[in-house]
Amino acid sequence: MGITECDNMLMLLSVSQGMSEEEREKVTPLMVKGFRDAAEEGGTAVTGGQTVVNPWIIIGGVATVVCQPIEFIMPDSAVVGDVLVLTKPLGTQVAVNAHQWLDNPERWNKVKMVISGEEVELA
Repeated sequence: MGITECDNMLMLLSVSQGMSEEEREKVTPLMVKGFRDAAEEGGTAVTGGQTVVNPWIIIGGVATVVCQPIEFIMPDSAVVGDVLVLTKPLGTQVAVNAHQWLDNPERWNKVKMVISGEEVELA
């Protein structure tokens, strides 16, 4: 959105449930360090975030900045032919949530009419 400086970052980290506790204890601190190093290289700091256990290893973040309205570009004037840059595949978080809901009948009952368990596993 045209912003060149970042005030802070939140880290979103998922460690794999398929990893042993020993593997998690070795890998997780390295992932956190790498993320913090990248944030520092970008001129900001990691100020918080969330860590969960998931079927997959996932790392990402949220960057925030305080600025004046004239300092950023609003994405509301897009026209056919403009280039859209995605930082991850669309639907990644939905796929992760749906997978977690397979073991939670209350939540799974809300989505099972639009997607099968097999489709969730594949996603």
